[in-house]
Amino acid sequence: MKLTHLYAVCACALLSLGAVNADNAYAQKAPAKKEAAAAHKNAPVPVDRIAAVVNHDVITEIQLQQRIHQVATNLRRRNIPLPPMDNLRDQTLDRMILERIIEQKARDTGIRIDDNMLNGAIEQIATNNGLTVPQLEKKLAADGISVPSFKSEIRSELLTQRLRERDVDDKIQIPESEIDQYLKDQSGPGKRMEYRLSRIVISFPENPTKAEVEAAQRTASRALEQAQRGADFSQLAAKYSVTPEAMEGGVMGWVPAGKLPPFVVQALQNHKAGDIIPLQAGNSFQILKLTGVRDPGEQAQQGVRQTHVRHIMMRPSNVTPEKVVIQRLNEIKSRLDKGDGDFQTLARLHSADPSGTRGGDLGWLYPGDVPPEMEQQLDKLSVGEISEPIRTPYGWHIFQVLDRRTKSGINERQREQAREALREQKLGDAVLDWERRLRSEAYVEKRINKPTE
Repeated sequence: MKLTHLYAVCACALLSLGAVNADNAYAQKAPAKKEAAAAHKNAPVPVDRIAAVVNHDVITEIQLQQRIHQVATNLRRRNIPLPPMDNLRDQTLDRMILERIIEQKARDTGIRIDDNMLNGAIEQIATNNGLTVPQLEKKLAADGISVPSFKSEIRSELLTQRLRERDVDDKIQIPESEIDQYLKDQSGPGKRMEYRLSRIVISFPENPTKAEVEAAQRTASRALEQAQRGADFSQLAAKYSVTPEAMEGGVMGWVPAGKLPPFVVQALQNHKAGDIIPLQAGNSFQILKLTGVRDPGEQAQQGVRQTHVRHIMMRPSNVTPEKVVIQRLNEIKSRLDKGDGDFQTLARLHSADPSGTRGGDLGWLYPGDVPPEMEQQLDKLSVGEISEPIRTPYGWHIFQVLDRRTKSGINERQREQAREALREQKLGDAVLDWERRLRSEAYVEKRINKPTE
């Protein structure tokens, strides 16, 4: 998991208040209390207005301002110039509205993120950044980000992930015929290429009116003109784009050609690093910036021993210490050994890994897919056997080996990679369509002024 809300440490002078001389503090205690009470009585009380109504819920101005502060701080940390405040405010509110819709949908369909999952995710975020949880909390506090607010956002991200996996990811089907065609298309020169991209996406609704398409096209033309004149692309993405990475400057990173639609790959082949490329894809106008091209080379594996594995993972945290995690996993293993429970169901209920929504299924693992110590432990298990709790860099697990096979790895590995690439191609548009559909089905009333152009 990427840490998107951990920011640079800033100086904090709050503790200096504790340096007041004790005698002075005592001598001034009574008048200070009176002055404070009088000031408090006469001070204006801030009113927390409603920024947006989302179905039966609301987003308040204070909540919006807190998120804008987080987003702005993150952009500064990444050296991305801030877009105009009206645009930043409207973009942030749109994202919060979508998050609130997704949270409501998740609750209505019975998806829950318990404290064990939440604490495990936060523990992993801290670990990924070389911190302990208390150190992470101190860094957040130093930048004015409250721990409850941070936890609420991580819970929201986990809910979104679980709901999206159920409503979108799990419904994407990749026929074998598509894999065959993909491998055929990828057999030519240059198909292994990877492209470093950033993007701006301006979308319009499903079954749009002519006016809605024209409005989106005008916005896209305006963004394209500014990008071609040399405006900061990351700032334009933060201002105009509707994708989740918009507030990361629109950065997609290195993307293999196989994970891009063929028409995008064809367009990229006619351009060099630094070029700006306008495209129309589905219900959106897109502007790509190509910042790098590379050929990672071919990889081939033959005679590969593969293992089909599923697991249940838990992470220790301040709230759930290691011994409690081990005890819970032992209890789950005991139930499974006695036949009192189904592995898939228990994985969905208890696993802190995204694979939990698939019943803990990790698919067919090749040598090198997992850390060596984990691979060694899996090699000791017979087919059908459930392991004792095993520690890995990711947390504590119980594993079950479902099957093993040894095959010529080139073709099978290529097919797995092709399947994943095709899934990624379909997933991008499917997620945008899913978000548009959720938004169109919800009642949303904004109560702030729209940004001026």
